[in-house]
Amino acid sequence: MFRAIVDNIKGLWSLIVGLSITGRFFFSPVKTVHYPRQVVDPESLASYRGPLELVPADDVGGSKCVSCQMCVRACPGNCLTVIKGKEGKAPETYLYDFTLCCLCAACVESCPTSAIRFSHNVYLTARTREELHMDLLADLKARAAKASQ
Repeated sequence: MFRAIVDNIKGLWSLIVGLSITGRFFFSPVKTVHYPRQVVDPESLASYRGPLELVPADDVGGSKCVSCQMCVRACPGNCLTVIKGKEGKAPETYLYDFTLCCLCAACVESCPTSAIRFSHNVYLTARTREELHMDLLADLKARAAKASQ
């Protein structure tokens, strides 16, 4: 009999603790963004990891990448393909397969020239997997052309 009363009191205490946590979050500000009517503020995007992008060099349309292959070696998902150019150090091709990327940042941290970074593109959409196979050099040139207009 005494044991049943103690178990009921423990259960009631557990219920009170659970309801207090629920009540605290019930009255806190809402963190959900209803997309068509609201957009995410830039302060919230500072820590967002989107797909990779190349960092532009000082010259127009160029990349900081020197084709050292460190990002390719560091990537556990094998989502990067870098082909060194015929003349100079600039890459001829820089392919990125976002479907294989685990967003671990191993490639970003291993780059000696800080040539790649995560984008803050929260609006990336695709209908097929092939749309997530990206050419980062073409993307860099398109961003440079858009910025020069």
